[in-house]
Amino acid sequence: MKSSPLGSPRKLLILVAVVAIVVAGLLVVLSQWGTGGGSEEQVRKLYSGIPQRGTTLGRSDAPVTIYLYEDFQCPYCGQFSRDTFPKLVSSYVRDGKVNMVSETLVLLGPDSGKAARAALAAAEQNRYWPYYSLLFENQLQENSGYVTDDFLKGLAQKTPGLDVSKWESQRTGSSFDSELSAAQSKAKAAGVSGTPTIIVSGPNGKKKLVGAKNYDQVSSAINQVDGS
Repeated sequence: MKSSPLGSPRKLLILVAVVAIVVAGLLVVLSQWGTGGGSEEQVRKLYSGIPQRGTTLGRSDAPVTIYLYEDFQCPYCGQFSRDTFPKLVSSYVRDGKVNMVSETLVLLGPDSGKAARAALAAAEQNRYWPYYSLLFENQLQENSGYVTDDFLKGLAQKTPGLDVSKWESQRTGSSFDSELSAAQSKAKAAGVSGTPTIIVSGPNGKKKLVGAKNYDQVSSAINQVDGS
């Protein structure tokens, strides 16, 4: 008589138990990620010493400005924020050559609006950019319902220097309708039809980049518009 490929019912039970443990562990990791698993220390280090004013990052006299048109639920925006954005901050924003302006769009559903209002509430305390990074670091599948009040508050608690009570009182209701409407109008005027769209503006003109561009592509655009 041929033996079972698994050897015995006992081995089968052990295999099932191991699989169950692995799945349970994965679920725990995903649960922690979706409720604010980004690194507070990494965010603090990235922005340390860089001027922040509302949704603008960097020195006001920087010769080049990068306008970021993004939706917090957009997966390609998340890719850009995680892979390219920190390198740009370290290489160009920190030394005063570039400043960044975030033009937050609400294109993908109600959760996009909730995330945008939470980030804009952080901007009221000049803490927009750390919250921006934490949102993208903890991004999950769009319109999956992960942008809950607990999720947003968890990120606020990880945002260095943010008064969470004040943030909580500002982010609800019709707050920031005018800011979101203004960003939408700017996007339309600039011919922005999708996210992410990056507009690099300097003394030698403008360059529009569509999609999750890598560091070299954005760096090339900066050098082209920079008049120095």
